[in-house]
Amino acid sequence: MKKSLKQQSGITFMGLCFVLAFIAIVVIFTLRLFPLYNEKFQIEAAMRSVVSQPNAAKKTIVDTRKDFLKALSVTNINRFTDQTVKEYVMVDKPTKKGEPSMLHVKYNATNALFSDIQLLMAFDKKIPMGGAGADGE
Repeated sequence: MKKSLKQQSGITFMGLCFVLAFIAIVVIFTLRLFPLYNEKFQIEAAMRSVVSQPNAAKKTIVDTRKDFLKALSVTNINRFTDQTVKEYVMVDKPTKKGEPSMLHVKYNATNALFSDIQLLMAFDKKIPMGGAGADGE
């Protein structure tokens, strides 16, 4: 008696549909998340630029916010304006003697995933203020 063995020779149509649907979902998430993460990295770079300036720890909050806006002026981020920077950018005073002041940026950013489903990124980062005089010199 002959046994007929049929070998599978590839992916079925339904299997291909599942693979393509998964790839499409990953691409959609990536395209929607990239602007949020790109903004995050640009803001972190602007924060590092501000805290690395000479005498950054001795500057007033108004000057620090102006420096932050100036550092962001070369980016395409429109979230920070003269009015909103007061809400999002703070300088936290040290709690103990000898600790540096902290540049603190906190905000929420959203991007539409589908019609009424939103992706939310909560940005909350603190960086010690550097520059000469930051350690009491």
